[in-house]
Amino acid sequence: MALGLTALLAAGGTAVLKATGSAPGTSPAPAAVIASHNGPLTSEEAGKAARIALDHTTSRRGGKGTGRERNAAGAAGAELLDTHRPPRAKSASAAPDGEAEVQLYDYASDSLITRRVDLRSGKVLASDRRRGVQPPPSLAEVRQAVRILLADRRLGPGMRASYASVTHEKLTSPAQLKLQGLAFLAARADGVKGARQVSRCGTHRCVQLFVRVPGERGRGGKWIDTSRIVIDLSARRAAVIGL
Repeated sequence: MALGLTALLAAGGTAVLKATGSAPGTSPAPAAVIASHNGPLTSEEAGKAARIALDHTTSRRGGKGTGRERNAAGAAGAELLDTHRPPRAKSASAAPDGEAEVQLYDYASDSLITRRVDLRSGKVLASDRRRGVQPPPSLAEVRQAVRILLADRRLGPGMRASYASVTHEKLTSPAQLKLQGLAFLAARADGVKGARQVSRCGTHRCVQLFVRVPGERGRGGKWIDTSRIVIDLSARRAAVIGL
């Protein structure tokens, strides 16, 4: 059973949203097309690929070292989303040896960056940037969404109260919660009260949270009802829709 976040959220029944994803425990439809994986990288290779991609910053004219990219917390460097082998060509039997593909999200420009890197030379071979593409959020982004929610004067107290009612402890960090998140697009709120508040989602990076208070030994636990809350990570604010 889900715990009501606030009396405000408990009222009015369930919001009717146009679903592009599913509740936890099912396989959500992707919010955007992501390059397929064609073989796992080792943890060492993935870490090296991420470092190469994050160290590579380019200006609009192609010059190096502007440092304008930002992550979800506002710090320098784009947000790491995924690292994998690049998709293989139809004529090839395997992905190019020593290469990796890294997906990043740049909050400074609200764009998805895909960089192909050479693990041997440490160089970026190609870099592509697209706006309006919203892959599923990373755990770091989901935790940042919780921080924004906790900082909200309307919603933060309800989140803390729901947690305390189960655990009898204070909620001080997203790490205390079991979290899942879906990328949220404005079209899902068409016809829903409060839709204007999330009208930029899709251009902005927005997340819908599924939050559970861990049970004994970290298993099970009760859900906190955040189904009508959308976190705009780009604008760093929370919105309540569907009431």
